Amino acid sequence: MESIDLQTDLKLSFEKLPHNVRLIVLKNDKEWVCKKEKLGRLFYFAEADEEHLFNGRLQLFKNEHKINIQVKNEFIGTISNETFKQVLSKLK
Repeated sequence: MESIDLQTDLKLSFEKLPHNVRLIVLKNDKEWVCKKEKLGRLFYFAEADEEHLFNGRLQLFKNEHKINIQVKNEFIGTISNETFKQVLSKLK
């Protein structure tokens, strides 16, 4: 499992499953929300002009070279698009 620190108590983790990747937001090292998606779809989001990924509790919004992360319509952190792609590459 790969992880990116968002804040002192929040992490975005990536768990490789047989056919998908599970994105997990951990709050104080406990699972808060998650979303499953195909790895190819995540790469497409990172590389294309698409600005929004997912509906529901966990949402990703791309703005220039940054990805903003929202949980339950609340902004919780930002990561670089490059960092996002590097983590995805480790999951291939």
